Amino acid sequence: MIKNFITKNAAAVLLCVVMLTSGAFSSCNNAAKNEARGEASETAVQSERIPMLETVHELNENGLVDVVVLKEDIKKGQKISSKHLTVIEVSAENLPKNVMTDKSMVYGKYALRDLYRGDYVASEWLVDEKAMVPNEHLIKNEIESLECDYIVVTDYVKANTGEDLYTLLQELIDKNPGKTLYFPDGEYIISQSLFTTSEPAKSTSFYFSAGAVLKAADFWQNEGTYKALICLGAYEKVNDINTPGSNFFVMGGIFDCNGVADGISIDAGRETLIKNVVIVNSHYGIHVKQGTNGSSADADIDDVTIVGNGKFNSVGVSFVGDDNTITNARISNVGTGIVLSNHTFVSSCTVENTTGARNTAGFLGGGNVHLSDCTSINYDIAFDLGNGARGCIKQCTALWTLDEGEKHIAFSTGRLQMLMLGCRADFVDGESEKIFLAAIEDGNGGVVAPSFDASLVSDNDMTKYYLVN
Repeated sequence: MIKNFITKNAAAVLLCVVMLTSGAFSSCNNAAKNEARGEASETAVQSERIPMLETVHELNENGLVDVVVLKEDIKKGQKISSKHLTVIEVSAENLPKNVMTDKSMVYGKYALRDLYRGDYVASEWLVDEKAMVPNEHLIKNEIESLECDYIVVTDYVKANTGEDLYTLLQELIDKNPGKTLYFPDGEYIISQSLFTTSEPAKSTSFYFSAGAVLKAADFWQNEGTYKALICLGAYEKVNDINTPGSNFFVMGGIFDCNGVADGISIDAGRETLIKNVVIVNSHYGIHVKQGTNGSSADADIDDVTIVGNGKFNSVGVSFVGDDNTITNARISNVGTGIVLSNHTFVSSCTVENTTGARNTAGFLGGGNVHLSDCTSINYDIAFDLGNGARGCIKQCTALWTLDEGEKHIAFSTGRLQMLMLGCRADFVDGESEKIFLAAIEDGNGGVVAPSFDASLVSDNDMTKYYLVN
């Protein structure tokens, strides 16, 4: 401890000697005291970081200059508040003219570089809008971990203008093949779909911060055809089994379809990821079309929230291409929740009919499908799996909170060819016909441990026929 004390004070004495030779005796005394306490001198720190420029500052009543100083460290891109700042009095001699002297001109702005406790604040280190200075620390942590070569959109396109940014954003995509576009917080309005290629060497990915909004303009030019805000793999379609997957992705952000557009479509490509997105006011939230390997799309959708436009023909997620997964989806205000394709794996997804439309389905489709821990709320048919569906449906729930419509069917198929394990239906007592399993005979599937109020179901229920004891 004694050795450390001597070392620290020796450093302070040396600093005083240096500063005495430059005529900075008063600053030396402060530096020695601060160094003994283990604190950096404000004057010493700032003198290394701000060049000595011509000084023109107004003096206060004490013949000194009031200077804004940071009370704590500030990261690049961080918003500066009044609590981060203090004002000290210093001599005007050799004081840089770019130093800020008024706190009100500093707080509310964003830092263009890392700043440190004890620093003076220079005017060129500040900017008014956060969208123009993305937080590089977050980008590096979240995007570089994906091993992506990325560019920051707001280095080229300004957000929150209220103007159509379609042309600028499409040019940015076309001129930066193979890169990820990072969208900082802000609103980006487009009048047409943004298109990307499915060629692996050129494919574009998108990473949106939590406060970034991509919005369809009121004058959406694809109205009536319901093109998506982003169409992945829309041109230069690679279509052979020997080409590696495209591996592009869309992550984060809010997609406001404004009641006229789709959210995101995968027109072609393989091994495509859509994750952590929120899609609102959409016709089709996510549309996975035919894949590039025959019918295989190999799309993965995870942790998405979709709110439709409330129309009868609206869809949350539609799979056309096969071999997909969807996990942790929350879908509402659509006529159909999820349209399934062959070899689709669905887990922990909830779909809710808030449109009031009748003859609707929460989960629709057949083939070889696997569903687990999924919930359908207030659809006339909760799980409509079509004729001859295969695979497995495990611990899924059909739920109604209102007794509306002529029929409430929990699970519907032709000949049951799949295993139904631990599935449940919560019916509301009322006038509608209630069926746990709608099916025809001679299937080779089975129902294991179902849960529902048998007193509410009609004679048309086929659960007993397929029940495995």
